[in-house]
Order: sequence, then C-alpha cells, then structure tokens
Amino acid sequence: MNPRVHLIAERLWGIIALLSLTASLYHIYGNGWADGRSTLIFPGIAGAWYLTRRGLRRKLTGGQASGEVQE
Repeated sequence: MNPRVHLIAERLWGIIALLSLTASLYHIYGNGWADGRSTLIFPGIAGAWYLTRRGLRRKLTGGQASGEVQE
C-alpha cells in the first residue's frame, strides 16, 4: 500500500477521536458524569485505532527507508 494512504488513515482516525471526545465532553457537561461517562468508550476506541494506524505507518515507512521489504 502507498504510505500516503496510511498517513491519510492515521489523520482521519485522529480527527474522529478528537470529534468524538468533544461530543462526549459536551454530553457529560450537559447530563452529568453519572449519565455521560459511558460515552467515553467511543473516543477511547477511536484513539486506539489512531495509535494502531500510527504505529503501522511508522513501521512501514521505517522499513522502506532502510530498504527492507515489509509484507
């Protein structure tokens, strides 16, 4: 895959994580911690995907820079 695709996917997950965190915090502010704390699962999942994509991109671009072939 093209390294640019990995970079786009990484940034997309970062944006999704930030937007979902903003929505969760808004929900918590409006409804209180007891009702809104369960909404934090969504930014957690999106943040995990962001970190996964970031690690994958770094691994692939590091291997290409040294001339190794990664599959």
